[in-house]
Amino acid sequence: MKRRIISAALSCATLLSLTAAALVSCGEQEQNDATTDAPEITSEPLPEEPRSGVPEDLDLGGIGINIWSPSNSAVVSETYVSFNAEETGEILDDTIFKVNRDVEEALNVDLNFYTDLYVSEAPNKIRSQILSGDCEYDAYHFIQYAGAPLSAEELYYNLKDAPYISFDAPWWDMKYMQEMTVGSDRLYCLVGDYAVDRTRTLNCVFYNKNLYGEYYGDPDALYDVVLEGGWTSELMRKICADVYTDLNNDGMVDRDDRLGMSLNTLSNVDGLFYGMGGRVTSRDKDDIPCLDMLGEHTADVCERLYQIAWETEGVYISGSSFDEEMLNRKKFSENSSMFLMGFFYTAESLRDMNADYGIIPVPKFDDSQSDYITGLHNIMRDIALPVNCQKVDEVCAVLEELAFRGYREVIPTYYEVVLKKKYARDDASAQMLDIIRNNCTTEIAYVYSDYFNRMGIIFRDMVGKRSSSIASYYAANEPAAREKMQTLIDQFLN
Repeated sequence: MKRRIISAALSCATLLSLTAAALVSCGEQEQNDATTDAPEITSEPLPEEPRSGVPEDLDLGGIGINIWSPSNSAVVSETYVSFNAEETGEILDDTIFKVNRDVEEALNVDLNFYTDLYVSEAPNKIRSQILSGDCEYDAYHFIQYAGAPLSAEELYYNLKDAPYISFDAPWWDMKYMQEMTVGSDRLYCLVGDYAVDRTRTLNCVFYNKNLYGEYYGDPDALYDVVLEGGWTSELMRKICADVYTDLNNDGMVDRDDRLGMSLNTLSNVDGLFYGMGGRVTSRDKDDIPCLDMLGEHTADVCERLYQIAWETEGVYISGSSFDEEMLNRKKFSENSSMFLMGFFYTAESLRDMNADYGIIPVPKFDDSQSDYITGLHNIMRDIALPVNCQKVDEVCAVLEELAFRGYREVIPTYYEVVLKKKYARDDASAQMLDIIRNNCTTEIAYVYSDYFNRMGIIFRDMVGKRSSSIASYYAANEPAAREKMQTLIDQFLN
């Protein structure tokens, strides 16, 4: 068996509701015992524990299942968790190892995981293998921005009616998968809690509690603002301006100052755009995407992005390289910046930070936005079967069982033990993590960026080039975007 990592999670809310129901039932029974003439009280039946869609007696006869995944990219190596999970004494590694071993034993299957390429090489590798008829790999677990676009090339197996997979179960994200497809008859990429990177790549905001306490008194007060629904983009701007100090007295916002926030023009901008409810497309009655970027709200979101980046005192616009992003994190960890846009995995870079920090959602556009919205970094991994897969039933059974057991074991380990206890430094931060994780979303123009002429990330260019006019950018890119989008639609529907 070659080692690996695939994951998922058991809801805290489910555990709490089961506990509460049990306590109520016990209390009612004690009262009945003490008062014999009291009317009989019938408690509600406890909800059934979720079950995998794989029959308990399924035996795959020792068949080998080969799953391929790219190795780490030098640019974003920190953002991956290795498939080669050994029993290292680290709780996450050990849990991953156990789940994979348990699935092998339960289904009588041999799981083999291969990581022989960098991310950038993945599309050509997958394409050439499938087109040549090579059946060496039974599933491809790829980085979304690199592998998902191959869905439009008829290279993946249509899993719309896949056996065993419980699409309505909480260990699969059907809403996310529907956003990745066109029409209602195709489903090529699976997204669920089989992979811990799906949780690790959730957008969030880190705030420096020491600085917040210095300026506003109670360092935890921002949590209350979030819970009351008042954490908005305008409040973020105000706090950035309040905290900013031109320490070197050069009249410019730079890294030598005390900053409100350092902001890169890549993933940070993505997180703000989608977190404030921005959309690039809508859907017609047949679930076909339509360009819809000039809607009033999206135009307002783009304008607000410009205001945050270029009209907010104390916001420093950094370069877009990984090295620049690491400098942003260093600035934050040195107690010299109030906010840091990032992802759950960013906490792993802050473990040695001496000052306290909190983790909160991306701010709402304004008070009228009903929920906080969380985007997912497009380095999240999806999984798909090659169109020439010879073991469809067996692979689907394995993926369902991996996702189910990951849902019960791996994600709770990461989320409840590793993230909440090791990186989130207080109980309130843990509550924020629940809010962030429960409201994730994506956008088809973001997943298949090239097929929309990069319209799903066009706001990066707007911020980077210091432009506030979405109309001019849309006019310049709309003809090519429509042509490429139609190609995507035709390939899906045909």
